[in-house]
Order: sequence, then structure tokens, then C-alpha cells
Amino acid sequence: MCRVLAYLGRPTVLDDLLFRPDNSLVRQATDPQQLHMMSLGGFGMLAWAPAAVNPERPVAYRTTQLPLFDMNLKSLASSLSTTCLLAHVRGIAYPANPGFGSHNLHPFQYPGYRYALAHNGDLAGFGRMRHALLRRMRHDVAAHICGTTDSECVYALLMSQLEDPCAKLAPHELVPALRRTLEILREEREAHGIRKSSALNLFLTDGEGMLAMRFAFDFGCYATDDPENLHEANIQFLSLWYTIGDRYEFSDGEWRMVGGSAGGGSVLLASEPLTYDVSGWVEVPEYTAICVSRSSSGVQVQNVPMDV
Repeated sequence: MCRVLAYLGRPTVLDDLLFRPDNSLVRQATDPQQLHMMSLGGFGMLAWAPAAVNPERPVAYRTTQLPLFDMNLKSLASSLSTTCLLAHVRGIAYPANPGFGSHNLHPFQYPGYRYALAHNGDLAGFGRMRHALLRRMRHDVAAHICGTTDSECVYALLMSQLEDPCAKLAPHELVPALRRTLEILREEREAHGIRKSSALNLFLTDGEGMLAMRFAFDFGCYATDDPENLHEANIQFLSLWYTIGDRYEFSDGEWRMVGGSAGGGSVLLASEPLTYDVSGWVEVPEYTAICVSRSSSGVQVQNVPMDV
């Protein structure tokens, strides 16, 4: 399974999010604490940098290298400050999944589209319903697809539910489109007889707000009668966590959000906490989306049930 990190808040050096914490996203690629599966399929990120020539356009970086040994990424992370980050390390099964390559790296963001997406999980039986899902997309959206992943298909399907994927929308305005996307996926799973558990933890951002979801289809249903053949990812509900405060930094000998959650100016979401000590993190409940938005009083986090 993949690992994902999303940050929205006060300007923060990328190094403090990607490399330096004791359970940083880069470390999780090879040594995750909550899911014993390495993510060796590559790294990708979109970072909105206030000092960039065009701060509204994110800095994009994707590589099939392991991020732990990527000196270009380390150099960039040490010198770039961001107010919003969506970063992803990709986990793929070897040798069953042939989709290794830069064209399949997250996050996905089509030219001119407002929101980007990263996914943690997988759609069981995706190959059986791929063409049916394509038929349920808008042609102008589907034309952008260049990879082979279930994740990009989910992104294109979600963007197809928006009247204008380029329009500015608040995170909560994406929820109806997200619900419809889940309904379509469930309809096609049923039509193709797919009952295997499928995790669909999604992270979306436009640099100003965020929407994240912890969700799984048919959790507890599997395509085997032999429990020895079950992967850990299919018998655990993939986690999603967040921490909120004024700023994320190394304080009193540990990495944590400081400044208190009331009126906090920053929020950090992750598929697992960036620190071994999880006491400062909140676990998102199953079948829940969280909308993160900015206001004059700080960042606001709202839970939305996703009982689809």
C-alpha cells in the first residue's frame, strides 16, 4: 500500500515534513510502523510555495527512485518552503503489478484542473471494470488519462462528476461529487461480481483547502478461502490521521504541532503519524471524510460521514 502526507498551513520547510521527523514519509517508504509493506514504486509531490514565480501553481516533483536515496529531492526539500503539500510514496505488488513508471506516480492533477488527488489503497478487480468506468466518465476528462492505475481512474471519475473541474470550489463542495463517485464504483463492483475488500483513502487539495477520506468497500470480504493468503492490507482498515496546531516543528526533543489546536494555523494529515509517539494525533474514523479550510481564525476541520 501507498503512504500519503498532506499539509496545509504556515510556511514550512519541506525537509521538516518529508525527511526529518522520526517516522517521516520518506522513512515510511521502507519502514512503515502501521502497515508492514514497503512502498518501493516511486515518489511524487505537489508543493505550493509562496516564494515561487507563480505561487498559485504547485512545484511538481516525481521520481521512480526511492526517496530515501534521492539527493535531488533532499536538496529541494532543504531549500523550499511550502504552505500546502501533497506527497505520496507508491506501493505496488511485485511481480503481479506491471504498472511501474513515472506515468503512474501520484499526485494526479490534469492541466488547468483545480484539485489534485493522491490515493492510499487499491480497487480489487480493477481490470475487470476499467472499461465500464471509462464509459461513465466525461470524454474531455477521460482524454487526459495517460497511466494505467486504478488511482488515476478514480481521479478522472471524480473530476467527471464536477460541472467544471477548473472552477474554484471549497472542500465541502466536493463532497457530493465524491459521494457520486463512490456510488458509481459500488454499482460497477456489484455489476462485475467484485466483493473483495478495497481500500479507498483519498487526499485532495487545491493549495487552499483539503478533503481527505477514510473508506473501504466491503471491508471483511475477501477473494480467498485460505486466510494464509490474505495480505495484512486486506485485514486492516487502512488508517488516516491528522494533527492541528499553529506550526509543526521540533520542540522539547520531539516533532509535534505546537501552539494548540484552538485557532491553529496549520493541519497535517497522513496515512500514519510522522512520529512514533501518536498522542498528538487524531485518528479519522472509518467511513469519514474531513474537510479542511482556511478562515480568518485559522484552519477549520469538519468531519463528514461517508455512508455510501
